[in-house]
Amino acid sequence: MLLETGNIQQIHNLEQANRHACKLLMNSYIREFGGDCAGSLSLQADDKTYSVSFPVSGVIVSGRLAFYSAIGEHEYESFQVGGDCGCGGKLDYADLARWIVKELRQAYPDISDERADDFCRRIENSCRNVALYIGESDRGAVMAGYLSSEQSLLYGHPMHPFPKNTIGFSDQEVRMYGPELRASFRLCYWAVRKDVFVQERAVRSSRLKLHESVLAHAERMLGQERNKYELLPMHPWQYGHVQMSAAVQAYMEERKLVPLGACGPLAYPTSSVRTVYIPVMQCNLKLPLDIQITNLKRNNSEEQMRRTLDAANYLLQHGAFAGEINARIAYEEGICSCRFGSDEWTKLFTVAYRPVEFDAQSTYVLSSLVEAPAAGERSRLFALTGNCEMDLWFQRYLDISLLPVVRIAEEKGIHFEAHLQNCLLTLQDGMPHVFIIRDLEGVSVNRDKAEPDAAGSLFYRKEEAWARTDYYFMVNHLGSLIHALARDNGKAEEHYWSIVRGTLERELHSSGGQGNEYVEHLLTADAFYAKRNLVSCLAGNSETPSYAAVGNVMKTMGSERIG
Repeated sequence: MLLETGNIQQIHNLEQANRHACKLLMNSYIREFGGDCAGSLSLQADDKTYSVSFPVSGVIVSGRLAFYSAIGEHEYESFQVGGDCGCGGKLDYADLARWIVKELRQAYPDISDERADDFCRRIENSCRNVALYIGESDRGAVMAGYLSSEQSLLYGHPMHPFPKNTIGFSDQEVRMYGPELRASFRLCYWAVRKDVFVQERAVRSSRLKLHESVLAHAERMLGQERNKYELLPMHPWQYGHVQMSAAVQAYMEERKLVPLGACGPLAYPTSSVRTVYIPVMQCNLKLPLDIQITNLKRNNSEEQMRRTLDAANYLLQHGAFAGEINARIAYEEGICSCRFGSDEWTKLFTVAYRPVEFDAQSTYVLSSLVEAPAAGERSRLFALTGNCEMDLWFQRYLDISLLPVVRIAEEKGIHFEAHLQNCLLTLQDGMPHVFIIRDLEGVSVNRDKAEPDAAGSLFYRKEEAWARTDYYFMVNHLGSLIHALARDNGKAEEHYWSIVRGTLERELHSSGGQGNEYVEHLLTADAFYAKRNLVSCLAGNSETPSYAAVGNVMKTMGSERIG
Protein backbone atom coordinates (compact mmCIF):
# COMPACT_ATOMS: atom_id res chain seq x y z
CA MET A 1 0.00 0.00 0.00
CA LEU A 2 1.07 3.57 -0.66
CA LEU A 3 0.46 5.16 2.73
CA GLU A 4 3.27 4.60 5.19
CA THR A 5 4.15 5.89 8.63
CA GLY A 6 5.83 9.25 8.70
CA ASN A 7 5.12 12.86 9.47
CA ILE A 8 1.82 14.46 8.53
CA GLN A 9 3.21 16.40 5.58
CA GLN A 10 4.80 13.33 4.04
CA ILE A 11 1.53 11.43 4.38
CA HIS A 12 -0.31 14.33 2.75
CA ASN A 13 2.16 14.36 -0.15
CA LEU A 14 1.75 10.62 -0.64
CA GLU A 15 -2.03 10.94 -0.56
CA GLN A 16 -1.91 13.69 -3.20
CA ALA A 17 0.39 11.62 -5.38
CA ASN A 18 -1.88 8.60 -4.93
CA ARG A 19 -4.95 10.56 -6.06
CA HIS A 20 -3.08 11.87 -9.07
CA ALA A 21 -1.86 8.40 -10.04
CA CYS A 22 -5.41 7.08 -9.75
CA LYS A 23 -6.64 9.89 -12.00
CA LEU A 24 -4.02 9.07 -14.64
CA LEU A 25 -4.86 5.38 -14.60
CA MET A 26 -8.63 5.93 -14.68
CA ASN A 27 -8.52 8.46 -17.50
CA SER A 28 -6.09 6.39 -19.56
CA TYR A 29 -8.20 3.26 -19.09
CA ILE A 30 -11.45 5.04 -19.97
CA ARG A 31 -9.97 6.68 -23.08
CA GLU A 32 -8.27 3.54 -24.36
CA PHE A 33 -10.91 0.95 -23.52
CA GLY A 34 -14.13 2.80 -22.75
CA GLY A 35 -15.44 2.06 -26.22
CA ASP A 36 -14.73 -1.66 -25.79
CA CYS A 37 -16.40 -2.11 -22.42
CA ALA A 38 -19.62 -0.10 -22.66
CA GLY A 39 -21.37 -2.44 -20.22
CA SER A 40 -18.62 -1.87 -17.65
CA LEU A 41 -18.49 1.93 -17.88
CA SER A 42 -20.89 4.70 -16.93
CA LEU A 43 -19.79 8.31 -17.24
CA GLN A 44 -22.45 11.02 -16.89
CA ALA A 45 -21.73 14.60 -17.91
CA ASP A 46 -24.97 15.94 -16.42
CA ASP A 47 -24.71 14.80 -12.81
CA LYS A 48 -20.95 14.09 -12.97
CA THR A 49 -21.25 10.55 -11.68
CA TYR A 50 -19.13 7.69 -12.94
CA SER A 51 -18.75 3.97 -12.47
CA VAL A 52 -16.04 1.70 -13.89
CA SER A 53 -16.14 -2.04 -13.28
CA PHE A 54 -13.24 -4.48 -13.47
CA PRO A 55 -15.01 -7.83 -13.95
CA VAL A 56 -11.92 -10.04 -13.70
CA SER A 57 -11.27 -8.75 -10.18
CA GLY A 58 -14.94 -8.32 -9.22
CA VAL A 59 -14.36 -4.63 -8.40
CA ILE A 60 -16.28 -1.44 -9.16
CA VAL A 61 -14.79 2.04 -8.78
CA SER A 62 -17.37 4.80 -8.65
CA GLY A 63 -17.90 8.33 -7.40
CA ARG A 64 -18.33 11.89 -8.57
CA LEU A 65 -16.31 14.00 -10.97
CA ALA A 66 -15.08 17.45 -10.01
CA PHE A 67 -14.93 18.30 -13.74
CA TYR A 68 -16.26 16.41 -16.74
CA SER A 69 -13.86 16.66 -19.68
CA ALA A 70 -15.06 16.32 -23.27
CA ILE A 71 -11.52 15.30 -24.28
CA GLY A 72 -11.25 12.74 -21.47
CA GLU A 73 -9.09 14.56 -18.89
CA HIS A 74 -11.64 14.16 -16.10
CA GLU A 75 -11.00 15.51 -12.61
CA TYR A 76 -12.24 13.31 -9.77
CA GLU A 77 -13.96 14.51 -6.63
CA SER A 78 -14.21 11.05 -5.07
CA PHE A 79 -13.20 7.43 -5.51
CA GLN A 80 -15.29 4.69 -3.93
CA VAL A 81 -14.39 1.02 -4.25
CA GLY A 82 -16.95 -1.75 -4.08
CA GLY A 83 -16.96 -5.47 -4.78
CA ASP A 84 -14.49 -8.15 -3.82
CA CYS A 85 -11.32 -6.05 -3.34
CA GLY A 86 -11.21 -6.22 0.44
CA CYS A 87 -9.71 -2.72 0.60
CA GLY A 88 -12.34 -1.04 2.75
CA GLY A 89 -13.64 1.23 0.02
CA LYS A 90 -10.46 3.30 -0.29
CA LEU A 91 -8.72 3.48 -3.67
CA ASP A 92 -4.98 2.93 -3.81
CA TYR A 93 -3.10 3.35 -7.10
CA ALA A 94 -1.32 -0.01 -6.70
CA ASP A 95 -4.63 -1.87 -6.41
CA LEU A 96 -6.05 0.00 -9.40
CA ALA A 97 -2.98 -0.82 -11.47
CA ARG A 98 -3.36 -4.53 -10.65
CA TRP A 99 -7.04 -4.53 -11.62
CA ILE A 100 -6.26 -2.83 -14.92
CA VAL A 101 -3.45 -5.27 -15.64
CA LYS A 102 -5.78 -8.21 -15.09
CA GLU A 103 -8.34 -6.76 -17.50
CA LEU A 104 -5.75 -6.06 -20.18
CA ARG A 105 -4.19 -9.50 -19.90
CA GLN A 106 -7.57 -10.90 -20.85
CA ALA A 107 -7.39 -8.90 -24.09
CA TYR A 108 -3.63 -9.37 -24.56
CA PRO A 109 -2.77 -12.86 -23.26
CA ASP A 110 0.86 -12.62 -24.43
CA ILE A 111 1.67 -10.12 -21.65
CA SER A 112 4.05 -11.95 -19.32
CA ASP A 113 4.17 -11.85 -15.53
CA GLU A 114 7.55 -10.13 -15.76
CA ARG A 115 6.19 -7.37 -17.99
CA ALA A 116 3.16 -6.90 -15.76
CA ASP A 117 5.37 -6.61 -12.67
CA ASP A 118 7.66 -4.14 -14.45
CA PHE A 119 4.64 -2.03 -15.45
CA CYS A 120 3.52 -1.81 -11.82
CA ARG A 121 7.06 -0.94 -10.65
CA ARG A 122 7.20 1.97 -13.08
CA ILE A 123 3.86 3.28 -11.81
CA GLU A 124 5.20 3.06 -8.26
CA ASN A 125 8.41 4.88 -9.24
CA SER A 126 6.45 7.66 -10.93
CA CYS A 127 4.04 8.06 -8.02
CA ARG A 128 6.82 8.25 -5.42
CA ASN A 129 8.66 10.82 -7.53
CA VAL A 130 5.51 12.94 -7.72
CA ALA A 131 5.14 12.77 -3.93
CA LEU A 132 8.74 13.99 -3.60
CA TYR A 133 8.16 16.84 -6.07
CA ILE A 134 4.96 17.92 -4.32
CA GLY A 135 6.78 18.04 -1.01
CA GLU A 136 9.83 19.98 -2.16
CA SER A 137 8.53 22.30 -4.86
CA ASP A 138 7.53 25.92 -4.32
CA ARG A 139 4.05 25.45 -5.72
CA GLY A 140 2.93 28.96 -4.82
CA ALA A 141 5.65 30.67 -6.83
CA VAL A 142 4.76 32.37 -10.11
CA MET A 143 6.94 31.16 -12.98
CA ALA A 144 9.56 33.70 -13.95
CA GLY A 145 10.54 32.75 -17.48
CA TYR A 146 11.87 29.90 -19.53
CA LEU A 147 14.12 28.17 -16.97
CA SER A 148 11.54 28.14 -14.19
CA SER A 149 8.93 26.75 -16.60
CA GLU A 150 11.28 23.94 -17.64
CA GLN A 151 11.73 23.02 -13.98
CA SER A 152 8.08 23.29 -12.88
CA LEU A 153 6.47 20.30 -14.61
CA LEU A 154 5.60 18.27 -11.50
CA TYR A 155 3.05 15.83 -12.92
CA GLY A 156 3.79 15.45 -16.62
CA HIS A 157 1.69 13.83 -19.34
CA PRO A 158 -2.01 13.74 -18.30
CA MET A 159 -2.71 10.53 -20.24
CA HIS A 160 0.19 8.28 -19.30
CA PRO A 161 0.33 5.60 -16.57
CA PHE A 162 3.75 6.69 -15.27
CA PRO A 163 4.78 10.10 -16.66
CA LYS A 164 7.38 10.72 -13.96
CA ASN A 165 9.08 7.32 -14.06
CA THR A 166 12.88 7.57 -13.89
CA ILE A 167 13.91 3.99 -13.21
CA GLY A 168 17.70 3.95 -13.42
CA PHE A 169 18.15 6.91 -11.09
CA SER A 170 18.65 6.17 -7.41
CA ASP A 171 16.74 8.31 -4.89
CA GLN A 172 19.83 10.47 -4.48
CA GLU A 173 20.22 10.85 -8.23
CA VAL A 174 16.61 11.95 -8.58
CA ARG A 175 17.48 14.81 -6.27
CA MET A 176 20.75 15.55 -8.06
CA TYR A 177 19.39 15.52 -11.61
CA GLY A 178 15.64 16.10 -11.43
CA PRO A 179 14.44 19.34 -13.03
CA GLU A 180 11.39 19.30 -10.73
CA LEU A 181 13.75 19.86 -7.78
CA ARG A 182 15.51 22.77 -9.54
CA ALA A 183 18.74 20.84 -10.02
CA SER A 184 21.83 22.24 -11.69
CA PHE A 185 25.23 20.71 -12.35
CA ARG A 186 28.31 20.97 -14.49
CA LEU A 187 28.52 18.70 -17.49
CA CYS A 188 31.35 16.25 -17.92
CA TYR A 189 33.51 16.29 -21.04
CA TRP A 190 35.39 13.83 -23.18
CA ALA A 191 38.33 14.52 -25.41
CA VAL A 192 37.52 12.51 -28.54
CA ARG A 193 40.37 11.78 -30.93
CA LYS A 194 39.63 13.36 -34.29
CA ASP A 195 39.66 10.09 -36.22
CA VAL A 196 36.63 8.85 -34.22
CA PHE A 197 34.92 12.21 -33.70
CA VAL A 198 31.88 12.79 -35.90
CA GLN A 199 29.79 15.88 -36.38
CA GLU A 200 27.19 17.12 -38.82
CA ARG A 201 25.48 20.45 -39.12
CA ALA A 202 22.23 21.54 -40.67
CA VAL A 203 22.45 23.89 -43.64
CA ARG A 204 23.32 27.49 -42.76
CA SER A 205 24.12 26.49 -39.18
CA SER A 206 27.16 27.19 -37.05
CA ARG A 207 28.93 24.59 -34.94
CA LEU A 208 28.57 24.38 -31.18
CA LYS A 209 30.96 26.80 -29.47
CA LEU A 210 31.96 25.47 -26.08
CA HIS A 211 32.46 27.79 -23.15
CA GLU A 212 35.94 29.25 -22.75
CA SER A 213 36.31 27.65 -19.31
CA VAL A 214 35.86 24.21 -20.93
CA LEU A 215 38.47 24.99 -23.57
CA ALA A 216 40.92 26.18 -20.91
CA HIS A 217 40.34 23.02 -18.85
CA ALA A 218 41.02 20.84 -21.91
CA GLU A 219 44.26 22.71 -22.61
CA ARG A 220 45.46 22.01 -19.08
CA MET A 221 44.45 18.33 -19.19
CA LEU A 222 45.71 17.48 -22.68
CA GLY A 223 48.76 19.70 -22.99
CA GLN A 224 50.61 19.22 -26.28
CA GLU A 225 48.07 16.63 -27.44
CA ARG A 226 45.23 19.14 -27.44
CA ASN A 227 45.18 19.54 -31.25
CA LYS A 228 44.52 15.80 -31.69
CA TYR A 229 41.13 15.98 -29.98
CA GLU A 230 37.66 17.47 -30.19
CA LEU A 231 35.55 17.96 -27.08
CA LEU A 232 32.22 16.31 -26.35
CA PRO A 233 29.85 17.17 -23.44
CA MET A 234 28.00 14.48 -21.50
CA HIS A 235 25.48 14.26 -18.67
CA PRO A 236 27.38 13.43 -15.43
CA TRP A 237 25.26 10.31 -14.80
CA GLN A 238 25.96 9.05 -18.32
CA TYR A 239 29.66 9.88 -17.91
CA GLY A 240 29.99 7.43 -15.05
CA HIS A 241 27.70 4.89 -16.69
CA VAL A 242 29.55 4.55 -20.01
CA GLN A 243 32.93 4.04 -18.37
CA MET A 244 31.73 0.64 -17.12
CA SER A 245 31.46 -0.71 -20.67
CA ALA A 246 34.26 -2.73 -22.27
CA ALA A 247 33.97 -0.80 -25.55
CA VAL A 248 34.57 2.55 -23.84
CA GLN A 249 37.38 1.17 -21.69
CA ALA A 250 39.12 -0.08 -24.85
CA TYR A 251 38.85 3.39 -26.43
CA MET A 252 40.27 4.93 -23.27
CA GLU A 253 43.23 2.53 -23.28
CA GLU A 254 43.93 3.47 -26.91
CA ARG A 255 43.50 7.18 -26.02
CA LYS A 256 40.74 7.54 -28.54
CA LEU A 257 38.77 8.82 -25.54
CA VAL A 258 40.26 10.85 -22.70
CA PRO A 259 37.97 11.62 -19.74
CA LEU A 260 38.22 15.28 -18.71
CA GLY A 261 35.75 15.26 -15.80
CA ALA A 262 33.27 17.96 -14.84
CA CYS A 263 33.94 21.55 -15.83
CA GLY A 264 32.38 24.57 -17.46
CA PRO A 265 29.24 26.57 -16.72
CA LEU A 266 26.21 25.27 -14.89
CA ALA A 267 23.66 23.29 -16.87
CA TYR A 268 20.02 23.03 -15.86
CA PRO A 269 17.96 19.92 -16.67
CA THR A 270 14.75 20.75 -18.51
CA SER A 271 11.36 19.05 -18.43
CA SER A 272 12.63 16.17 -20.59
CA VAL A 273 15.29 15.45 -17.89
CA ARG A 274 18.07 14.63 -20.39
CA THR A 275 18.02 17.93 -22.33
CA VAL A 276 19.83 20.71 -20.48
CA TYR A 277 19.73 24.48 -20.72
CA ILE A 278 23.01 26.39 -20.38
CA PRO A 279 22.11 30.08 -19.94
CA VAL A 280 25.62 31.52 -20.43
CA MET A 281 25.90 29.63 -23.74
CA GLN A 282 22.30 30.43 -24.75
CA CYS A 283 21.63 26.88 -25.88
CA ASN A 284 19.96 23.57 -25.17
CA LEU A 285 21.91 20.33 -25.46
CA LYS A 286 19.92 17.16 -26.08
CA LEU A 287 22.08 14.66 -24.23
CA PRO A 288 21.84 10.87 -24.25
CA LEU A 289 20.75 9.34 -20.95
CA ASP A 290 20.58 5.56 -20.63
CA ILE A 291 17.72 5.41 -18.14
CA GLN A 292 13.97 4.95 -18.52
CA ILE A 293 12.29 8.33 -18.61
CA THR A 294 8.56 7.61 -18.83
CA ASN A 295 8.78 4.40 -20.87
CA LEU A 296 11.91 4.66 -23.03
CA LYS A 297 15.65 4.91 -22.57
CA ARG A 298 16.66 8.32 -23.85
CA ASN A 299 19.73 7.76 -25.98
CA ASN A 300 20.27 9.48 -29.32
CA SER A 301 20.25 6.74 -31.92
CA GLU A 302 21.59 7.20 -35.43
CA GLU A 303 18.06 6.91 -36.85
CA GLN A 304 16.69 9.57 -34.49
CA MET A 305 19.50 12.00 -35.20
CA ARG A 306 19.26 11.39 -38.96
CA ARG A 307 15.57 12.27 -38.85
CA THR A 308 16.28 15.36 -36.75
CA LEU A 309 18.87 16.79 -39.14
CA ASP A 310 16.90 15.80 -42.24
CA ALA A 311 13.90 17.61 -40.78
CA ALA A 312 15.93 20.72 -39.95
CA ASN A 313 17.39 20.82 -43.45
CA TYR A 314 14.01 20.27 -45.11
CA LEU A 315 12.32 22.98 -43.06
CA LEU A 316 15.12 25.48 -43.67
CA GLN A 317 15.19 24.76 -47.39
CA HIS A 318 11.42 25.08 -47.72
CA GLY A 319 10.99 28.22 -45.66
CA ALA A 320 8.89 26.77 -42.86
CA PHE A 321 6.59 29.40 -41.32
CA ALA A 322 7.80 31.96 -43.85
CA GLY A 323 5.53 34.96 -43.55
CA GLU A 324 4.25 33.92 -40.09
CA ILE A 325 5.90 36.58 -37.97
CA ASN A 326 4.55 35.16 -34.69
CA ALA A 327 5.34 31.48 -35.31
CA ARG A 328 8.88 30.07 -35.27
CA ILE A 329 10.89 26.88 -35.12
CA ALA A 330 13.75 26.21 -32.71
CA TYR A 331 16.17 24.23 -34.87
CA GLU A 332 18.58 21.52 -33.86
CA GLU A 333 21.54 22.91 -35.75
CA GLY A 334 23.94 20.01 -35.47
CA ILE A 335 25.02 16.80 -33.80
CA CYS A 336 28.35 15.45 -32.59
CA SER A 337 29.46 12.10 -31.24
CA CYS A 338 32.19 9.52 -30.81
CA ARG A 339 32.01 6.82 -33.49
CA PHE A 340 32.13 3.21 -32.38
CA GLY A 341 31.77 0.11 -34.53
CA SER A 342 28.10 -0.13 -33.54
CA ASP A 343 25.30 2.36 -32.88
CA GLU A 344 24.78 0.49 -29.61
CA TRP A 345 27.67 2.53 -28.19
CA THR A 346 27.66 5.57 -30.48
CA LYS A 347 24.12 6.50 -29.38
CA LEU A 348 25.37 6.74 -25.79
CA PHE A 349 27.65 9.63 -26.81
CA THR A 350 25.63 11.54 -29.44
CA VAL A 351 24.61 15.11 -28.60
CA ALA A 352 22.26 17.46 -30.47
CA TYR A 353 22.70 21.24 -30.26
CA ARG A 354 19.81 23.73 -30.25
CA PRO A 355 20.43 27.49 -29.84
CA VAL A 356 18.07 29.44 -27.58
CA GLU A 357 17.09 32.44 -29.69
CA PHE A 358 13.98 33.61 -27.86
CA ASP A 359 13.45 35.95 -24.93
CA ALA A 360 14.15 33.66 -21.97
CA GLN A 361 12.53 36.12 -19.56
CA SER A 362 9.07 35.94 -21.12
CA THR A 363 8.97 32.53 -22.84
CA TYR A 364 7.47 29.41 -21.25
CA VAL A 365 7.06 25.70 -21.91
CA LEU A 366 3.37 25.16 -22.57
CA SER A 367 3.14 21.87 -20.68
CA SER A 368 4.13 23.71 -17.48
CA LEU A 369 1.74 26.59 -18.15
CA VAL A 370 -1.34 24.36 -18.37
CA GLU A 371 -0.46 22.28 -15.30
CA ALA A 372 -2.15 23.03 -11.98
CA PRO A 373 0.33 22.94 -9.07
CA ALA A 374 -2.16 20.89 -7.03
CA ALA A 375 -5.58 19.31 -7.42
CA GLY A 376 -8.32 21.93 -7.26
CA GLU A 377 -5.97 24.82 -8.05
CA ARG A 378 -5.83 26.87 -11.24
CA SER A 379 -3.14 26.37 -13.83
CA ARG A 380 0.06 28.39 -13.77
CA LEU A 381 -1.12 30.11 -16.94
CA PHE A 382 -3.85 31.83 -14.96
CA ALA A 383 -1.31 33.69 -12.82
CA LEU A 384 0.56 34.99 -15.89
CA THR A 385 -2.37 36.26 -17.95
CA GLY A 386 -3.32 39.00 -15.50
CA ASN A 387 -6.63 40.61 -16.36
CA CYS A 388 -6.72 39.33 -19.94
CA GLU A 389 -10.15 38.37 -21.24
CA MET A 390 -9.64 34.66 -21.82
CA ASP A 391 -11.75 34.25 -24.96
CA LEU A 392 -9.65 36.98 -26.58
CA TRP A 393 -6.49 35.40 -25.17
CA PHE A 394 -7.40 32.04 -26.65
CA GLN A 395 -8.34 33.52 -30.02
CA ARG A 396 -4.98 35.25 -30.18
CA TYR A 397 -3.29 31.98 -29.28
CA LEU A 398 -5.06 30.13 -32.10
CA ASP A 399 -4.09 32.87 -34.54
CA ILE A 400 -0.36 32.37 -33.88
CA SER A 401 -0.34 28.59 -33.37
CA LEU A 402 -3.24 26.70 -34.96
CA LEU A 403 -3.40 28.80 -38.13
CA PRO A 404 0.33 28.55 -38.99
CA VAL A 405 0.18 24.81 -38.28
CA VAL A 406 -2.76 24.14 -40.62
CA ARG A 407 -1.39 26.47 -43.30
CA ILE A 408 1.98 24.77 -43.46
CA ALA A 409 0.19 21.42 -43.54
CA GLU A 410 -1.79 22.46 -46.61
CA GLU A 411 0.81 24.52 -48.45
CA LYS A 412 3.91 22.40 -47.83
CA GLY A 413 2.63 19.16 -46.35
CA ILE A 414 4.68 19.61 -43.17
CA HIS A 415 3.44 18.19 -39.87
CA PHE A 416 5.00 18.36 -36.39
CA GLU A 417 4.85 16.42 -33.14
CA ALA A 418 3.73 19.67 -31.57
CA HIS A 419 2.63 18.37 -28.18
CA LEU A 420 2.70 20.72 -25.20
CA GLN A 421 6.22 19.83 -24.05
CA ASN A 422 7.54 20.47 -27.57
CA CYS A 423 6.06 23.98 -27.75
CA LEU A 424 6.98 27.30 -26.19
CA LEU A 425 5.00 30.51 -25.87
CA THR A 426 6.33 34.03 -25.49
CA LEU A 427 3.92 36.30 -23.63
CA GLN A 428 3.71 40.07 -23.99
CA ASP A 429 1.60 41.87 -21.39
CA GLY A 430 0.05 38.51 -20.61
CA MET A 431 -1.08 37.89 -24.19
CA PRO A 432 0.30 35.31 -26.63
CA HIS A 433 3.05 36.88 -28.71
CA VAL A 434 5.29 34.20 -30.29
CA PHE A 435 4.61 30.47 -30.72
CA ILE A 436 7.69 28.21 -31.02
CA ILE A 437 7.94 24.52 -31.99
CA ARG A 438 11.04 22.55 -31.00
CA ASP A 439 12.43 18.99 -31.18
CA LEU A 440 12.25 18.12 -34.86
CA GLU A 441 12.69 14.36 -34.66
CA GLY A 442 8.95 13.84 -35.19
CA VAL A 443 8.52 16.01 -38.29
CA SER A 444 6.67 14.26 -41.13
CA VAL A 445 5.93 15.40 -44.66
CA ASN A 446 2.94 14.50 -46.82
CA ARG A 447 4.40 12.87 -49.95
CA ASP A 448 1.67 14.44 -52.08
CA LYS A 449 3.04 17.90 -51.25
CA ALA A 450 6.75 17.05 -51.69
CA GLU A 451 8.92 16.91 -54.79
CA PRO A 452 8.22 13.85 -57.00
CA ASP A 453 11.58 12.26 -56.21
CA ALA A 454 11.45 12.93 -52.44
CA ALA A 455 12.62 9.91 -50.47
CA GLY A 456 13.64 9.18 -46.91
CA SER A 457 12.23 8.76 -43.45
CA LEU A 458 10.46 12.15 -43.40
CA PHE A 459 7.92 11.28 -46.08
CA TYR A 460 4.58 9.62 -45.39
CA ARG A 461 1.22 8.98 -46.96
CA LYS A 462 -1.16 11.89 -46.49
CA GLU A 463 -3.23 10.15 -43.82
CA GLU A 464 -0.15 9.17 -41.82
CA ALA A 465 1.22 12.72 -41.90
CA TRP A 466 -2.17 14.17 -40.95
CA ALA A 467 -2.36 11.79 -38.00
CA ARG A 468 0.70 13.47 -36.45
CA THR A 469 -1.02 16.84 -36.18
CA ASP A 470 -4.37 15.26 -35.30
CA TYR A 471 -2.93 13.66 -32.20
CA TYR A 472 -0.03 15.81 -31.10
CA PHE A 473 -1.56 19.22 -31.74
CA MET A 474 -5.34 18.75 -31.73
CA VAL A 475 -5.73 16.13 -28.96
CA ASN A 476 -2.60 16.38 -26.82
CA HIS A 477 -1.91 20.09 -27.22
CA LEU A 478 -5.21 21.91 -27.77
CA GLY A 479 -7.13 19.29 -25.79
CA SER A 480 -5.06 19.84 -22.65
CA LEU A 481 -4.88 23.62 -23.08
CA ILE A 482 -8.65 23.83 -23.50
CA HIS A 483 -9.13 21.59 -20.47
CA ALA A 484 -7.05 23.98 -18.36
CA LEU A 485 -8.85 27.08 -19.65
CA ALA A 486 -12.28 25.56 -19.12
CA ARG A 487 -11.48 24.27 -15.64
CA ASP A 488 -9.92 27.58 -14.56
CA ASN A 489 -12.77 29.69 -15.91
CA GLY A 490 -15.69 27.51 -14.90
CA LYS A 491 -16.82 26.73 -18.44
CA ALA A 492 -17.38 23.58 -20.44
CA GLU A 493 -14.59 22.57 -22.80
CA GLU A 494 -17.06 22.84 -25.69
CA HIS A 495 -17.01 26.62 -25.24
CA TYR A 496 -13.37 26.79 -26.30
CA TRP A 497 -13.68 24.09 -28.95
CA SER A 498 -16.36 26.25 -30.56
CA ILE A 499 -13.77 29.03 -30.84
CA VAL A 500 -11.39 26.57 -32.51
CA ARG A 501 -14.15 25.57 -34.92
CA GLY A 502 -14.95 29.18 -35.76
CA THR A 503 -11.27 29.92 -36.37
CA LEU A 504 -10.94 26.96 -38.75
CA GLU A 505 -14.15 27.87 -40.60
CA ARG A 506 -12.96 31.44 -41.14
CA GLU A 507 -9.63 30.14 -42.40
CA LEU A 508 -11.45 27.84 -44.82
CA HIS A 509 -13.62 30.65 -46.15
CA SER A 510 -10.76 33.16 -46.45
CA SER A 511 -8.56 31.01 -48.66
CA GLY A 512 -9.73 32.59 -51.90
CA GLY A 513 -11.74 29.61 -53.04
CA GLN A 514 -8.69 27.36 -52.96
CA GLY A 515 -9.76 25.55 -49.82
CA ASN A 516 -7.62 23.77 -47.28
CA GLU A 517 -8.07 20.03 -47.40
CA TYR A 518 -6.53 19.51 -43.98
CA VAL A 519 -8.81 22.09 -42.35
CA GLU A 520 -11.81 20.36 -43.92
CA HIS A 521 -10.57 17.12 -42.40
CA LEU A 522 -10.27 18.68 -38.94
CA LEU A 523 -13.82 20.02 -39.11
CA THR A 524 -15.46 16.87 -40.43
CA ALA A 525 -13.52 13.92 -38.97
CA ASP A 526 -15.61 11.82 -36.60
CA ALA A 527 -12.61 11.26 -34.34
CA PHE A 528 -8.92 11.87 -33.92
CA TYR A 529 -6.64 9.09 -32.77
CA ALA A 530 -4.54 9.22 -29.60
CA LYS A 531 -1.78 6.90 -28.45
CA ARG A 532 -2.83 4.08 -26.20
CA ASN A 533 -0.07 4.76 -23.69
CA LEU A 534 -1.52 2.35 -21.14
CA VAL A 535 -1.47 -0.72 -23.33
CA SER A 536 1.70 0.33 -25.16
CA CYS A 537 3.60 0.52 -21.87
CA LEU A 538 2.19 -2.76 -20.60
CA ALA A 539 2.64 -4.70 -23.84
CA GLY A 540 6.09 -3.22 -24.51
CA ASN A 541 5.33 -1.73 -27.93
CA SER A 542 5.86 1.98 -27.22
CA GLU A 543 7.90 2.36 -30.41
CA THR A 544 4.92 1.10 -32.46
CA PRO A 545 1.87 2.03 -30.36
CA SER A 546 -1.78 1.36 -31.10
CA TYR A 547 -4.32 4.18 -31.11
CA ALA A 548 -7.72 4.89 -29.60
CA ALA A 549 -10.43 7.07 -31.12
CA VAL A 550 -11.08 10.39 -29.36
CA GLY A 551 -14.32 11.99 -30.51
CA ASN A 552 -13.96 15.21 -32.50
CA VAL A 553 -15.72 17.71 -30.22
CA MET A 554 -15.94 20.25 -33.06
CA LYS A 555 -18.08 17.89 -35.10
CA THR A 556 -20.24 16.50 -32.30
CA MET A 557 -21.22 20.00 -31.13
CA GLY A 558 -22.75 20.70 -34.55
CA SER A 559 -22.67 24.08 -36.20
CA GLU A 560 -23.48 26.16 -33.12
CA ARG A 561 -20.60 28.30 -31.94
CA ILE A 562 -20.03 30.55 -28.98
CA GLY A 563 -18.48 33.97 -29.42
